[in-house]
Amino acid sequence: MIKRISYFAFIAIVGLLAGRLAMAQSNTAPIDSQYSDARLFLSSSKSPDKEINVGVARVSGNVRWNANDPSQSVFDFTAYPADQGEPALEFDDQEANQEFPTTASYTVIDFKSKRVEPNDDGSFRVTGDLTVTQVERIATYEPSEAYSGPTYGAAVVHSATRDAVFVFRRAHSTDVKAERLSTGAALWLASSVVSAKELPELLKAVAATDWPVFVEEEHCDMPANVGEDYSGPACSTKIVDRVARTDVQCSMPSYVGEDFAGEQCTGAPLQTPTSTTTGSQSVNRHHSSDAPQQLVADEVRLQLELQLGQPNSARLGTSGQ
Repeated sequence: MIKRISYFAFIAIVGLLAGRLAMAQSNTAPIDSQYSDARLFLSSSKSPDKEINVGVARVSGNVRWNANDPSQSVFDFTAYPADQGEPALEFDDQEANQEFPTTASYTVIDFKSKRVEPNDDGSFRVTGDLTVTQVERIATYEPSEAYSGPTYGAAVVHSATRDAVFVFRRAHSTDVKAERLSTGAALWLASSVVSAKELPELLKAVAATDWPVFVEEEHCDMPANVGEDYSGPACSTKIVDRVARTDVQCSMPSYVGEDFAGEQCTGAPLQTPTSTTTGSQSVNRHHSSDAPQQLVADEVRLQLELQLGQPNSARLGTSGQ
């Protein structure tokens, strides 16, 4: 009898240890939105090397990495304008649309993985649902002595979902700055190219949104002496810059004379299908619409850098099931 009890106790202990080991191997780690970003590029399938980094978005979400069985891993993230908090509202809740940011265009990109497959080079092919949601408001301008800016109307929400594939891989010292890896936190890189034919709403939303500056860190210090000219603490910021555009190169001529006509630009400008809209003016600001050798953007490339926080044992619901 004692031997039988000891046997069942042994089995229970082994099962408990195995369960804890499995949990340790597949804990959920949050994506640190302070240090995680998504670069959004417009590009042309005819000239993939010609692209414009139109914005840098902030990213939050969760990663559940299962080292024993990567196919059971989950990669879920949400990208949104860097000056906004993590979206918490249901976008189809029209009664709450007044709670959306009061901007002309607000875009959220959401990805939920469904399948994870290893590649030969050590990366992982992650297939899932990519949802783009664009919130638009019509702005009215009524100049007066008390004018304080445009007035925005009710939010109009556009949303679309399609299958998409991202390639995820662990970052190495050659991929990012050394200080990003010195913290010991896991760092993942991910990328995807989405054709406008597959998800035209994504290209339209990315091009139309005025993506704010991504402030990664801000430090403020009080001056040692506060006098009559005190204007507040001295602050310094660390931002994530957009990469230089590769479709057009502009520079000032070495000599500026009476016939100076502005910057000298070379290369074919990249136009968007909605080049007549306000949102695309930032893409075409250096060139007129009748520029020679037009290239039309028909792809969106997403390039993510995800820094994970401390893992926890919480599960990600039913995602990927």
